[in-house]
Amino acid sequence: MKKLVLVAAASDRLATDFGSWKTPWGDINRYQRVNGAIVQPFDDAKPSIPVGFTSARWGSLASFGARTYKGTKKMSGASGNSFVAAVEFGDRVRARAVTAGGESGDPSSPHFGDQAGRYSTGSLRDVYFYRADVERHVERQYHPGK
Repeated sequence: MKKLVLVAAASDRLATDFGSWKTPWGDINRYQRVNGAIVQPFDDAKPSIPVGFTSARWGSLASFGARTYKGTKKMSGASGNSFVAAVEFGDRVRARAVTAGGESGDPSSPHFGDQAGRYSTGSLRDVYFYRADVERHVERQYHPGK
């Protein structure tokens, strides 16, 4: 009986917070990065991306630790895997990876959030390991003193 009471309470909370107990997990569990700060000011009214993963504490290998924050009903992630990679060793090393958000902390950079969609779905990108691969995909090079 106690378990039924807990299920009813959870259902009531979903209905209160989101309008229905049938709310999809992705409407609740979100990735949000609104600025370059380490500690994000999470806000349900600002854009965010649905994430299907849960915390590793619930058995998720691709861990996404999310919770509610002051003034929010949605759960936003602030811990978990910030980088995920799979590497195949053979005659040639092959790897796929993803970084939470993007490679830049500058909100004006095209790489601030360019991997957020991939991260939220587990869609890994190719890793360029060999020089020729890197050179085919380079955007700019650093030349000390210039």
